[in-house]
Amino acid sequence: MARIPAAFLAVDKDWQVVFADDAALALLAPVTHPLNGALLWQACPALAGSVLEAPLRATAADGLSRQFLFTPPGQPQSYEVICCSGAQALSISLRAGTRQPQQQQQQQQQQSERRLHESETRFQLMTSAIPQIVWITDAEGDLEFVNDQWRTYVGQADQETGLGSFAALVERHVHPDDHALTVEAWQQARADCRELAVEHRIRDAQGRYRWFLTRGKPQLGADGPPILHWYGTSTDIHAQKEAVAELARLTRDSERRRRFYESFLSTTPDLAYAWDLNHRFTYANRVLLQMWGKTWDEAIGKNCLELGYEPWHAEMHSREIEQVRATKRPVRGDVPFNGTFGRRIYDYIIFPVLGPDGEVEAVAGTTRDVTERKNSEARQHALFRLAEAIRAATSLESIAAATAQIIGETLTVRWASYQGLGPAQQVQVEGHWSFQHDAQARQALTLHDQRRIRRALRSGSVVLVGDVGRDARTTEIADEHLALGVAAFMDVPIIEQGELVGMVYVSSHTPRTWTDNELAIVREVCQQTRAAFDRIRDQQALAASEARLREINESLEAEVSARTRELMATEEALRHSQKIEAIGQLTGGLAHDFNNLLGGISGSLDLMRVRLVQGRGEELFRYIDLAARSAQRAASLTQRLLAFARRQTLAPRPTNVNALIGGMEELIRRTIGPAITLEVVGAAGLWPTFVDGPQLESALLNLCINARDAMPDGGRLTIETANKWLDDKWAQERDLPVGQYVCIAVTDNGSGMPPDVLARAFDPFFTTKPIGEGTGLGLSMVYGFARQSGGQVRLYSEVGQGSTVSLYLPRHDLDAENEEPEVHEPPHTAGSGEVVLVVDDEASIRMLAVEVLDEAGYTTLQAEDGPTALRILQSAARIDLLITDVGLPGGLNGRQVADAARAARPDLQVLFITGYAENAAFGNGHLQPGMQLLTKPFKMETLMRRVQAILENRSPSS
Repeated sequence: MARIPAAFLAVDKDWQVVFADDAALALLAPVTHPLNGALLWQACPALAGSVLEAPLRATAADGLSRQFLFTPPGQPQSYEVICCSGAQALSISLRAGTRQPQQQQQQQQQQSERRLHESETRFQLMTSAIPQIVWITDAEGDLEFVNDQWRTYVGQADQETGLGSFAALVERHVHPDDHALTVEAWQQARADCRELAVEHRIRDAQGRYRWFLTRGKPQLGADGPPILHWYGTSTDIHAQKEAVAELARLTRDSERRRRFYESFLSTTPDLAYAWDLNHRFTYANRVLLQMWGKTWDEAIGKNCLELGYEPWHAEMHSREIEQVRATKRPVRGDVPFNGTFGRRIYDYIIFPVLGPDGEVEAVAGTTRDVTERKNSEARQHALFRLAEAIRAATSLESIAAATAQIIGETLTVRWASYQGLGPAQQVQVEGHWSFQHDAQARQALTLHDQRRIRRALRSGSVVLVGDVGRDARTTEIADEHLALGVAAFMDVPIIEQGELVGMVYVSSHTPRTWTDNELAIVREVCQQTRAAFDRIRDQQALAASEARLREINESLEAEVSARTRELMATEEALRHSQKIEAIGQLTGGLAHDFNNLLGGISGSLDLMRVRLVQGRGEELFRYIDLAARSAQRAASLTQRLLAFARRQTLAPRPTNVNALIGGMEELIRRTIGPAITLEVVGAAGLWPTFVDGPQLESALLNLCINARDAMPDGGRLTIETANKWLDDKWAQERDLPVGQYVCIAVTDNGSGMPPDVLARAFDPFFTTKPIGEGTGLGLSMVYGFARQSGGQVRLYSEVGQGSTVSLYLPRHDLDAENEEPEVHEPPHTAGSGEVVLVVDDEASIRMLAVEVLDEAGYTTLQAEDGPTALRILQSAARIDLLITDVGLPGGLNGRQVADAARAARPDLQVLFITGYAENAAFGNGHLQPGMQLLTKPFKMETLMRRVQAILENRSPSS
């Protein structure tokens, strides 16, 4: 065989020969068929499994160039093989070498083994560096190699049992549910000599399963099958499988929501729709499709113009879509629309649909039919405008003009006219309005009277013509109407009680369909106009009547004014008489009590005189105490009567109601008499209240007197106090603000009141007592006192069961003022010769006061009336203190004497003594500095303490 120095060939990535020179054909393919295009291993079967195959496959795998010796079959010499990897092909060059000595051949053999070891090391490193599990089996499926990722995953050490077969690996590590699938895929791939691809779950070292994609490719022999080896990987796809599952779940949820919203939007009466950014519809619900009169396929993908929208309407939506796209904010509005449902008004909102990147990817919207609401608003607005116009109108003509204007503007027509007709159907008042100044309106009105239209209106029929050119009633005069700018008109008769009282004419310059709502607006406006006409006519008639009555009224005014003054004076007298009546009702019981008290005093004095004659002075103190107690009780009753009888208003102050009731308990017992049992139940810890104490006493006494009169045969009277906290419900029932109140309840078991009397119980001057026995002001004054004090009165009564009057007074934050107890200690020191002038017309009082003062070391002067006292005061005599009664005979009272004395003696100290209450004695005035007051009766020791205090505390200058 001739020696071949060199050869070259190239194969692609699928091992097909793309080039081979003649030397390569001679060396590698002794068979006489071309190499180009043939599979290398099939064209040169001797190369399969030779020392050339492994380096070539290694170079194809890692792209590294390799150089080694190779002896082609049938050749006596070796060739140096250099294989290099390119972008698309693997180049193989063979160069003949000379025979080497045995030692050199051994060196080359060692070099080849070293290179083979390096190649295997690189393969191990490469398979360890990638995340996939790499495996190699033989043709039967017995594992020859697995990388470290497999051992790490399943927790198998190198020293453990052998790798075993592919089927055993599946049995040990693949999820039981995936066994059959994996084994079937493996067997099918082996049988068909094709690639293996299967997804299954493999258990890790902790017993958890993860999804893997196992792929394997068979290495076929030089002549095709049988399979030599399987090369494969197992890639962890658990995260992808979970993502796919989550995506499937989201898809299902999205589909479910889509079906829900589709079902919802298909059943809602609102319109729902969506546009893409090219302004074409991508969604329309069933209601919108029905309004368009189109199917889904006919509507979706079209824009507004293509669906029959008016140009202005389509342009408006286009602008709004771009506005929403630019601002990413919703847009609201309302718009009329002419569809298969007729002319309707819709309220809409369109909003952006944002994508994951936050940008607008579509525009959606909903529209609601608000025709009825808008129609109602239009009617209400028209009626409101008419009411304003009527309020400002000065004549019937101005109202008619306003009516025509409001109808025309509300219906957006060209012109409108209102005519009011008289009994003979003659025009009495009329008003006209036109969109612009229109001189042809009169001619159009005249044209209405032609061709029997006027006659039809007089019969009460409404004439609605939507198009004069098509309506049979106007075709003959259509040209004349159109020449006057009338393309449609509405003529409405106004009928009242079967009579024609007015006409309304409305015209439009374009054909239109007149709606029931527009007709209703015309009729309601006309109804209000007719009412205004009637009201103005009535006002005019009333004005005439008032003019006629004015003279009569003027003559009556003086008489009415005088009568009013008389009534006011009578009412004031009656109010005052109520107190007089109450005092009169007290006198019966009090006369008996005072007789008893006077009897005790006079009897004690008589016995004292007898015991003095008998020389039994040691027994006098018992009678003195008895007389003193009777006098004290009489003084207490007198003070209560004086406070009750006062006429001036006292200022309110913090009041302890329990103490107030306790102070007047004896007075109440005397007033109601012994036949009625009085029970007072005072609440512990009762809150103070801010009231006028004497007025409260008067109110309670009035209530007790009323209760006494309701129990002529005797009974039980209960006065009870309590703290009440009124919440919203209770306060509302009692017409009071929410808060804390003191409640005083006066309850009797008398005759009670029927409902008709109960309803009027608080009315002024209402009484059920016989004439002359009551003014009817008792309960009304109690009610007035309670309301002025910020409280309320409630009356509960049942016939035969009795009555309860509950007086609610607001709680006060400050504590009630306590009266200081009377001090009974005698004066510590006596007088030092100070001069005291005692003035009193009652000789006994004057004598006792002078005697007590003389014994105390004071020098006294006496006077029995005002003039006598004034003469002494105007003399040069020393006077340190003036003690004077307020009520004196002789033309000068005590206050006048004191004022006159102070004119000459500015530092004179004055002590007034009086049998009246303090405020009754001096009205609402105030005592000047250096003046004091002591009310009768008083104890002599009280007088001494007061005199001593006045003289000790007077200023040094005095």
